[in-house]
Amino acid sequence: MKPKLFLLSISFIVFYEFQEITWAINRLLLNQPGFNYLMTKRGAIAEVSTILSWVAATSIGYLIFYHYFYKKGNKILAIFVYIFAGLPLMILSRYLIQEIIVFEIWGFHNYGPASRQPLNYILDNFHFTLYYSAFGLVFFFIQLANYNNRKQNELEVQTRNAELSFLKSQINPHFLFNSLNNVYTLVYQGSANALPAISKLSDLLRYMLYEKEERVLLTKELEYLLNYINLQLLRYDFNPQTKINLHLPAESQISIVPLALIPFVENAFKHGDLKDQENPLEINLDVTAHVLQFLVRNKKGNFHKDSTGGIGMENVKKRLALIYGESHQLLITETESVFTVQLSIDL
Repeated sequence: MKPKLFLLSISFIVFYEFQEITWAINRLLLNQPGFNYLMTKRGAIAEVSTILSWVAATSIGYLIFYHYFYKKGNKILAIFVYIFAGLPLMILSRYLIQEIIVFEIWGFHNYGPASRQPLNYILDNFHFTLYYSAFGLVFFFIQLANYNNRKQNELEVQTRNAELSFLKSQINPHFLFNSLNNVYTLVYQGSANALPAISKLSDLLRYMLYEKEERVLLTKELEYLLNYINLQLLRYDFNPQTKINLHLPAESQISIVPLALIPFVENAFKHGDLKDQENPLEINLDVTAHVLQFLVRNKKGNFHKDSTGGIGMENVKKRLALIYGESHQLLITETESVFTVQLSIDL
């Protein structure tokens, strides 16, 4: 937080002049003396010097709290300095401006001889000093509150971005671990699908490593998704039972968070049974009026989960919640034989 003395001074002058104008109008309407005095040279000089005096007072109060309350974080010391050093300094600054400087230049005092006596002058100015310096204190605390709110918002954004980056960094290694296992199996078996699988994996890795945008076109994400599905289908020595329908309007410019859909498909291939013709793996995607509907349903296989299972699924849940909040709905249902994921996102 930086001191804002210029803004404070302008704000105080506006406040002070509004107050003076209302008082002058009131005196004019009541036919009281004082309004015509402001129209004279002496009255104008007195008014300007008074404004400068109280600008100095409000600035001193502001700077004391800025230095001791904000910079040093000592509330008690700020109050102590304000009362025992600030207030006397404010009164002294008015005396210096009006009774010494103005007198030396224009040859007249603002106060009469009796009122310029130290005790009388202090008593007469004490309540004015408290009143006008309070403007500086209020200005300081409003600025401090705004600053703290802004820092809190920035901290929340930084925390959110750090969590998203961490979640995304966990998804990629998990996916890579599973894909390399699949390719290794094909190579070990001497399958003709080994080289096409390596080529597909290369395309997938290129997308994962070089796609750094917060949002990507849905068409690009679907291309990545199809490459992953084709890579998975290469590893089977039987005809996998699938029912895949990815529908996207032509020339769609809708964007989505990268790697938001892949964990659900990965989970289906990893833990699903693709041999049952009556219960094929279903992957459906449709976009209507900017609302994405995504469905993945698979028959559950009799496989043992490895120690890394579930990392991608849990992370994508957190990412969707952080990024889309109430704009998305994720429903995961599981029966004894079927696992279903239904995702809706208002894009």
